[in-house]
Amino acid sequence: MNKFDKPVKTLEILKSRSEKGFYRLLIMVFVCFASMAGQSAFAENDITSLSKDRLINIDLLGAVFGMARLEYQQNINEKSAWALRGVFWHSNTESWKWDAYGSGFSYRRYITYTAPEGGWLGGGIDLMGIYAKYMGEEKRSYLVFPHAEAGYTFSFKDSKWLATPSVSLGNHITDIEISNSNIPIMGAGMRLSVLLSYPF
Repeated sequence: MNKFDKPVKTLEILKSRSEKGFYRLLIMVFVCFASMAGQSAFAENDITSLSKDRLINIDLLGAVFGMARLEYQQNINEKSAWALRGVFWHSNTESWKWDAYGSGFSYRRYITYTAPEGGWLGGGIDLMGIYAKYMGEEKRSYLVFPHAEAGYTFSFKDSKWLATPSVSLGNHITDIEISNSNIPIMGAGMRLSVLLSYPF
C-alpha cells in the first residue's frame, strides 16, 4: 500500500459521511415541518392570526437537482425581508465532478402585497468552498455567486405553509482550472427554485 493511500481513503470516507449527514439533516427538518403542519390542523387558533415575520425555507426543486438550500428569512418591515442560508451543491457530469458547501445572504423587496407574500425582487450572494475533480485530477478553491433574484410567494388556503417559485441570475466566480480546462459552471448562471416555507 502506498503511504499516501491511507490519508486519501480517510478523506474520502469523511467526505462521504459529511454528505450523508447533510441529507439526513434535510430529511429530519422536512419531517419536523410536516409534523408541525399536521399538528396545526387541529389547532383552535385562527390561522390568519399567525405571524409570518419569520420563515424557514427549503428549496425542494434545488434539492432534486443537487443544490440543497436551507434558509432563515426575517421581515425587515411590511415591504422587505432578508434571508440567510446554508448551501450544498453536488454535481457529476461526464467528465467533471464537484461538491460545494457554503452560505449566502439575500435582500428581498416585496412589490405587490405585504411581506412575505406576493411578488418580490432582490439580490444576494453565495460564498462557498468547492472541491472539483476532472480527468483524475483534483482541486479545492472558492466559488462566489452574486446574483439578482425574483419570485412570487403563494399562501395555501387553511394552511400555514407558503410556496415560492423563484429565479436567480448571476455570475459564478471561481479559479477552478484543471488540465487547462475551466469548470463548466464558470461565468453566467441561472438558478431555478421552489421554496417551501413554514412561518413561526
